[in-house]
Amino acid sequence: MATEFALASDGTLYFQLEDEPPPPDRPVFVGYALHAEEAMKLTAADLLVWALLHKLALGSDGRVYVEAGVIDAEGRDVFRGHAATAEEATRAADALHRAAFNITVEVFARKRAA
Repeated sequence: MATEFALASDGTLYFQLEDEPPPPDRPVFVGYALHAEEAMKLTAADLLVWALLHKLALGSDGRVYVEAGVIDAEGRDVFRGHAATAEEATRAADALHRAAFNITVEVFARKRAA
């Protein structure tokens, strides 16, 4: 599953960069995914402490991405994204809320039918 967006520990939402350059004057986040084994060893407290020292981002694929230069990048998935404007982030949050509601309704309907 491709990572379409990532929410960083500084509260910024980043959209995946396609092949074109980022919009002008937008910060860019480049992060490398923790391997599943690494992520499983970390507690929530570990991640919070790490996020105080380095930028982390939770990708839409469920992975934790650590800013470039903090961990060895070799053999890791990479996320490159540009910061969303406040308006873009609001629209994205609205779309996610609608999708989550629709998924919840469908899951409960299927459970009742089963």
